[in-house]
Amino acid sequence: MEQPLEKRTAVAAAGTSSTDLLRLWQGDLVEPLLALLPLKAIATVPMVSRRFRDQQWRTMTLIARQCGTICTSTSSFLDAVRWTGRDERWSRFDGSNFEAWETLARNEDAGFNCSREGNGRLRIETYRSDSGHHGGGLVKRFDGENLCVRRITYSFSFDSTNPHSHVEPQVEGFAVLSISGGLIDNGNEPDAFMGLLVEPSDSDRHLDTPWFEFQWFAMGINEVFSGPKNMITVEPGATYTVDAKFDWDRRLRYGWADVSVTSATNLNFGRGRFKFRRKPLTAIHLYNYTQSISTFDSVNVMYSPRTSRDGAFEGEDSE
Repeated sequence: MEQPLEKRTAVAAAGTSSTDLLRLWQGDLVEPLLALLPLKAIATVPMVSRRFRDQQWRTMTLIARQCGTICTSTSSFLDAVRWTGRDERWSRFDGSNFEAWETLARNEDAGFNCSREGNGRLRIETYRSDSGHHGGGLVKRFDGENLCVRRITYSFSFDSTNPHSHVEPQVEGFAVLSISGGLIDNGNEPDAFMGLLVEPSDSDRHLDTPWFEFQWFAMGINEVFSGPKNMITVEPGATYTVDAKFDWDRRLRYGWADVSVTSATNLNFGRGRFKFRRKPLTAIHLYNYTQSISTFDSVNVMYSPRTSRDGAFEGEDSE
């Protein structure tokens, strides 16, 4: 029995209204459609449904071809995948869990507390300044020989609880992440050879507007490595995300670290390339050098044994 005209019209409308946009996105008109839409709108479309997400990479390829950037886009995509360690089977340490870390006592009786906040972030509070004594905080020791750190990502925030921290900024340090080639002083102090930290500005030079600087440091015996390198100005209480990639290519004279830091608001961004000494990874350490509170989240460390493509460790003869 034939359906009434009104019912057939309603069924046809219901069958087409929800699919017209999808058909347009999949059909021959997609190229002129992409040419008209701004990038923000194109990025939003895949959020509509799974069917649109299935077409995402096709549309991205079409855009790249339209703009003549297909080679650059492909290279960037493959480079992003490479830094996950896919081909070299990198190991990953997930430092998001408090239980994954070992609490390391400070030298002498300095006073500190390590805990996990309600939101899961790692919290390290140092109660009093005792400049000159590294230690305290959380440490992850890595088993195995000839390990190379490949990539470290994490987020952090800090708060200086010492009102006089700007008086001698060179002896202050907050929210430190150090990469160690071992532990010294009977296992109480990390033998850090590179890392990242927050340091106050010098109040003698900036009495009215003191600030804090996020810095890269690399320990060394000459000016090639030693000394902090400023990246961006950071604010207490704000959250920042860090991505550090380490290149061990044997064709390079030194190891090179590519480090980027971004504020949670994306309004503050810094990036730099720094030389580092090639030393085997033995530990990652989170701590405050002096009186302050710091929090860490989403700490991920990618590492793997040294390969034939990597440069020799410091003190070894190059092949």
